[in-house]
Amino acid sequence: MLWILFLVSALIAYGVTKLSIVLSLRRGVLDLPNPRSSHSRPVPRMGGLGILAGFFLSTAGLGVFGLRAGMDAGIFTRDVLLVVIAGAGVAITGLCDDLYHLKPATKFLMQFVLAGLVIVLGARVEILTFPLAGPLALGVIAYPITLLWLTGFANIFNFMDGINGLAAGTGVVYSGLFFLVAGWQNNPDLAAIAVLLAGSCLGFLFHNFPQARTFMGDTGSLFLGIVFALLVVRLAQRSHNPASLVALVLGTSVYLWDSGFTLLRRLKHGENIFRAHRSHLYQRLVQAGWSHVKVTSLYLFLHMFLAALALAYVWSSELGRLWILLSAAVVFSGFTLAVYGLERRRMASKLPGDGKISDSLSQGRPSGQ
Repeated sequence: MLWILFLVSALIAYGVTKLSIVLSLRRGVLDLPNPRSSHSRPVPRMGGLGILAGFFLSTAGLGVFGLRAGMDAGIFTRDVLLVVIAGAGVAITGLCDDLYHLKPATKFLMQFVLAGLVIVLGARVEILTFPLAGPLALGVIAYPITLLWLTGFANIFNFMDGINGLAAGTGVVYSGLFFLVAGWQNNPDLAAIAVLLAGSCLGFLFHNFPQARTFMGDTGSLFLGIVFALLVVRLAQRSHNPASLVALVLGTSVYLWDSGFTLLRRLKHGENIFRAHRSHLYQRLVQAGWSHVKVTSLYLFLHMFLAALALAYVWSSELGRLWILLSAAVVFSGFTLAVYGLERRRMASKLPGDGKISDSLSQGRPSGQ
């Protein structure tokens, strides 16, 4: 049954994304190139509608026909309703921004309201457990921590949507990880949600990689970001293994590292962190000469490697979990040093006075891919 759900959501997403390209061209809803962009021609930016259609129409279909994925269960469980509420609300916010360019304060306010709503309805990060340390009950601080996680990761996912195939490919890998975790926990509703997300991302990906005929825009990236963040919270809450939360965060840590490192670097150099930039590690790889295909492929490999470490983390001993976290830190450190090395070689290859590559490599952020 699950492979049929995957196929249906992928086909819907593919078809609606294709229609959205026509609609974007007719209405002039295009992402125009600018000095902070990674693209050189106007590109339709309503492709996120395909992802939404693939997910929500398939979810509605499950509500009609029921879910049979190894066991009987109704699809409209509490967790699915939380996903629908948060996902739909943030998607509407993203769509309004794509069409009318909302002020950042308005976007963040709407995200905080939606995140606060699902927190009140029961989605919370309640306990943290680290290797060689006992569980730490968060108590009342669970509310602000969960709020920051949900809204923060939604925007991190949006920031990382900057080159062809990266966000949608990431969505497929994340969905696969969450499907495996949900299946192991015997949570068929969340497993089905992960399958629908994977199919929807894949259907869109055919129009976005290797050559981008459309972008998902904030409509798609904010939706995927908050839904994945919410799945981390709910899968951890429903797990009997206290290590699940750290494992799930580890599975999403490539984006967390890229964004966290970039933020700290900008603070160190006294840059305005609220100003658009192009200093994410993946953007610096592109500026160092790598193609979108090469960078996206590298990031997808890193996602899959960290997903494998996350699954191993759940089953490891306390000492084994510590070694897994140290291994992830080594991988990220090596990756970051490699980016700096590529930049240095790129600059060294330029003739003096060329001016094309300078220490300002990482200034600005693309509005699209």
